[in-house]
Amino acid sequence: MTAGGDPAGLLSPELRRRLEEPLAGVTDPGLLVLAAALCTPPLVPYRLLRRMRRALLPPGTLGVEGVLCSAWFVESAAADGFALDPGFVTALRGRLRRALADDGLAADREALRGLIEDETAALAPLLRLEESLCWAYVTEPDFGPVVNRILTRVVHSVARDHRTRILTWVAGAFSRLPADVFTGSAAWVLAQLCGAAGLPRPKLDWPAGGVDDELLHDAMALLPDTLLGLHRDGETLEIGLIGGRRRVAIPVPAVTPKLVTVVRHGAEPVTTRMVVDLSTGPVRVPTGRAAVDIRDMSGRVYRLAEFAADTETAPEDADVAETLAELDRRWRARQTFAADVTRVLPSGKGLIVSFPEFPGCTALLPASRAHVRQALSQLVDRRVRVRVINMDRPLQRVVVERVPGQWSSGTLQVGTRFRGPVTNKVSFGVFVSFAEAAGLEEIDFDGPRLDGLVHRTELEWSHEWSDAREFPVELGDLVDVHVLDIDAERQRVTLSFKRTRPDPWDVTLSRVHVGDRITGPVVRVLPFGWFVRVAEGVDALLHPSEAPEGSEFPVGSEISCWVLAVDPERRRISLTLRPPPWPDAA
Repeated sequence: MTAGGDPAGLLSPELRRRLEEPLAGVTDPGLLVLAAALCTPPLVPYRLLRRMRRALLPPGTLGVEGVLCSAWFVESAAADGFALDPGFVTALRGRLRRALADDGLAADREALRGLIEDETAALAPLLRLEESLCWAYVTEPDFGPVVNRILTRVVHSVARDHRTRILTWVAGAFSRLPADVFTGSAAWVLAQLCGAAGLPRPKLDWPAGGVDDELLHDAMALLPDTLLGLHRDGETLEIGLIGGRRRVAIPVPAVTPKLVTVVRHGAEPVTTRMVVDLSTGPVRVPTGRAAVDIRDMSGRVYRLAEFAADTETAPEDADVAETLAELDRRWRARQTFAADVTRVLPSGKGLIVSFPEFPGCTALLPASRAHVRQALSQLVDRRVRVRVINMDRPLQRVVVERVPGQWSSGTLQVGTRFRGPVTNKVSFGVFVSFAEAAGLEEIDFDGPRLDGLVHRTELEWSHEWSDAREFPVELGDLVDVHVLDIDAERQRVTLSFKRTRPDPWDVTLSRVHVGDRITGPVVRVLPFGWFVRVAEGVDALLHPSEAPEGSEFPVGSEISCWVLAVDPERRRISLTLRPPPWPDAA
């Protein structure tokens, strides 16, 4: 089979000859030209195959489509398109790049681009984005800036819009696209984000041109922290792994390598940017005895004070000694104190916590000592109460356990009423604090929830709420509630709004009797009859058999009926349009 001419004139003869050269055992020239033109989309729609074949190959070549779809280099096929073998498509992209970008062979790029964009418009946004990366790679001599702009938008989507699921696509794109695509700053940032999410990623070198500060700050906020050790001797600042010499620790984003900015204060401040790779050893910068600021990649600044005139010990070393001594004292006294949970360990075996009283000091909270019933992540960003259970002062390693407050219902009793503030509203109900009513004290942090749930079915007698968030109370409002149940084992208190008021059914059943005549509006029309409002929150049924044949009563119409039957146990009232007496009446 031969390729023949180019009906639309999209490829120059030189480019066509280049693309027709055998590749990976494929020798059919028409097949090779068509496959090269389809190599940028990760999923090739069948409509694109048809249009591209008509544009590049002469009439009578319909069979090439079938040959291509059944070829060995088609890895997978679906109802809406197919994907090419990764190795083969990489070879095609490399050949196309050498021809178009490197050697400048002519092609109607605008027409080709328009055709591809038209037929890939229905693909998922991330697949279209991947195609645009490939197009830039094969057509642009200097594709780096274009690719970096595209990937920068991806970073912003992840960091600013919290669309972290995009990282799954990024991890796949790292393996599908040519390695040359991922040499810019945005690619490096995305690789760090994938690593933090536990996704596969390539090991990328620090970009030659660095990384934009705004981009870094946006992305680094999503990364967990690791610790860098510091030491000053009055001449230099040394940064590296924590150890006996570098005892002062600062948290920085867990990336490799790490970038820190050191500002030495003085008459003329000196700023130094340092790339820290812990695998190659510590780095040093002259700072003398002056005060120093260290800014990490997320924008946090740590201040190291000026050396005192009468000492050779750095002020931060003295602070660390005091902190470790105080933690040691609290360990031996089994004292509890506050800690902030910062992240879950990648292994899932514990959490890292920091201490508001001791900035820069962190500790391990093992999963077995966290006292959580579900995922550890529910504690992240929460303040908890902890106690030191182990400590290694030389290595500054601290292990703590969580000491949560104990739940109690205090003096609260089932059947009683109390007034309390609304603490939360969710779709299934409203939470009301019972702390004051039960004679209990709310704990500022990491205490048990001292509030009970008013389920949406317990809000009103007269209305069934499908979403309790629409119920007209606000957070902080004082409301009257009735205690329905106390389950100490499950630490739950069940409350009710509506039971603080009389049940309209009880009131109505005490007033309505068989044979009474009542008038009310039709509130619902169903196949088995009409519901008539006889009192607020109480509807009675008029069955079609109790009305003249062909009767129609639209919603809102007033009708006058007689009470045919009353069933107190089932809470049902039956109506009739037939006046009494009735043959079966008691």
